Amino acid sequence: MTAAEQLIIWRRHLHRYPELSFAEHKTTAYIVEQLAGLPGVTLHTGKETIGLDTGVLATVGNGESPVIGLRADIDALPIEEKTGADYQSVHRGIMHACGHDGHTAMLLGAVHRLSELHESGKLKGTVKCLFQPAEETSDEQGLTGAQHILASGILDDVMAMIALHLDPELPYKQIKLCSGIVMANVDTFSIVISGTGGHGAYPEQAVDPIWLTSLILPGLYGIPARKIAALEPAVLSIGRLEAGSSANVIPSQVRINGTIRTYSIVARGQMEIALRHVLESVKAYGGSYELTMEHGEPALKNAPEIVKLLEETVRSVEPEIAIHEQPYGMGSEDFSHLAAQRPGAMLFLGAGLPQQTALHQPTFDFNEAALELGTNILVEAGLRLLSGKALSTIQCGSDWMA
Repeated sequence: MTAAEQLIIWRRHLHRYPELSFAEHKTTAYIVEQLAGLPGVTLHTGKETIGLDTGVLATVGNGESPVIGLRADIDALPIEEKTGADYQSVHRGIMHACGHDGHTAMLLGAVHRLSELHESGKLKGTVKCLFQPAEETSDEQGLTGAQHILASGILDDVMAMIALHLDPELPYKQIKLCSGIVMANVDTFSIVISGTGGHGAYPEQAVDPIWLTSLILPGLYGIPARKIAALEPAVLSIGRLEAGSSANVIPSQVRINGTIRTYSIVARGQMEIALRHVLESVKAYGGSYELTMEHGEPALKNAPEIVKLLEETVRSVEPEIAIHEQPYGMGSEDFSHLAAQRPGAMLFLGAGLPQQTALHQPTFDFNEAALELGTNILVEAGLRLLSGKALSTIQCGSDWMA
């Protein structure tokens, strides 16, 4: 069996048996099964060791410095799959619709390759390979998988981190990679607009919260265009609006849920302030409001030194590859928590199919040829990071994110 064939086997098994965030128990067991007994590989699992019951940290090497990290996410999404593939999810309402099955397969391949290099004496240093759970959502504490693992301290000696993400909208042998902020801060808001309600035939006797909501919606949607500088990426979207239960009853409350995405810390603060100002206007019409903000992932910032190393790596692995130097969009990634603690970088790896799909869709799939390319990039980038000058140039203290 070739390495490429093995990667596909791993990926398709993982795709058939997806598990949601914080519940990746069988996925964790499968990863351990594929890595157990490999020369030079030590496996760390369990809440007392890595901060969560699920997930695996595979350390390759003898623990000697330098220590670098490679990361893949392992959780799936609450989506009903509609690909019709032979390897379609067997778990109703759960699907790997963001490529995490591919990410996991590539890191499995990287661990096997690094183990071989260690056994032959060619691995100088230590590589911590993180199979991270719970990238897609947070728990009741508001924490994602990356935050829990950081809190465990098991990554404290890691000097730099590398990750990649499959991109189904980009053709195979193309990547997105650039320095600086490449993905967004994410904040979630919950709003309750309150009035007094009443009979639909006598609106003058009520303070109609639906009417109040109709007045503030243009203000909310206008915040990015009128309160944020035009060159500052900023988005506000409402995904849920609920009110009432009867055609002739004016309800007493309207509930609104939405998301805010920004790149800069300044714009992040400005968006929340402007949101509160818009909501204050309901008071002039006799209404009131409650606002709850949940501050999620910070913006993902790629360290320039690691981006340069990745560019060199990619061109050495695949000379014909096309590199698009552009940010990745207004989505978010909890790898940003890891990259905020030490220099790191993520690249987006093209894996598009002729029938183009998109992330987080029931029809999501990707070109499996990208698995071998991604594995080779992870391994070669890790080796270059251990042996090159990049580590000496990025050791600039905890304030590197400024």
